[in-house]
Amino acid sequence: MMGRFNRQILLIEGPIGAGKTSLAMRVAHDLEAKGKEARAYLEFDPDHPIRTEQVDRLSGHEPEPKAYGLEPWARLAAHGIVHRGITLLDATLIQNTLLPAFAAGLPDTHIRQLASTRLTALAKVKPLIVYLHVDDMAAHLKSLYELSRPDWSAQNLAWIAGTEWARVRRQTGMTALIGFHEAWQSWVEAWLAEQGEASLVLPALSAENAILSQLVLNHAAKAS
Repeated sequence: MMGRFNRQILLIEGPIGAGKTSLAMRVAHDLEAKGKEARAYLEFDPDHPIRTEQVDRLSGHEPEPKAYGLEPWARLAAHGIVHRGITLLDATLIQNTLLPAFAAGLPDTHIRQLASTRLTALAKVKPLIVYLHVDDMAAHLKSLYELSRPDWSAQNLAWIAGTEWARVRRQTGMTALIGFHEAWQSWVEAWLAEQGEASLVLPALSAENAILSQLVLNHAAKAS
């Protein structure tokens, strides 16, 4: 059995193709193997406890602004207090809540408020943000696009071309996509550096998930 576990919400984050989903599933598996109740919610799970406009749009659903507020985050925290299980959220905070605001060119203060209000709503269950850092973003994205389906690649390039971030810079195609993700990762990691022990940055795709999972579990077991 595992000893005391100090984090009940694990937010697994990182750039596209960084291995977020695989790591979330591995950590949940390892927690269950140690006798802990754990559930990893992936981006498009129909029973995901947190709805985001980004996922709704990608899923072809009509946006419902009232569904994207703080209530689901607070409800998730309340559930954790009662049931004491460990919940893993794949790409929910950074990728699908904060990134769209950055892409829309919203002020830094607005993005920070989005983050702080949601983390505050989860405060009683001591969330841990795990971020998978990509060292060479250009090489990573070019490799990812070469291996991906053409329709998926085209969809992502169309998305970046339509963002305010790319428009004001007059960038398109892979140039825009690489520049955007480099700028976004820099913003994210500067913000994570302010979160102290509530965040953990790991190298993406540089180690087996078993190793990364153990690093997550070790960090989450620290006193917070």
